[in-house]
Amino acid sequence: MSARTCPYSIGYRKTVSYPLPGPPPNPADAIDGALERLDGLENVPLDEHVARFDAVHATLTDALSSIDKV
Repeated sequence: MSARTCPYSIGYRKTVSYPLPGPPPNPADAIDGALERLDGLENVPLDEHVARFDAVHATLTDALSSIDKV
């Protein structure tokens, strides 16, 4: 945490703490997780494949768009 002096204090100084943001999430983790959802796809009924592909596609799209903050 970072501490700053409150500019609106009158007659005394008050220290206010502001939380610092952490590092941005690593998109590689989301990509790895999405690809793991395709493991064992050959054992899943065919009618469930589209839902899995859509979920993986959405995750990959989000991960790729977060790389350049697009």
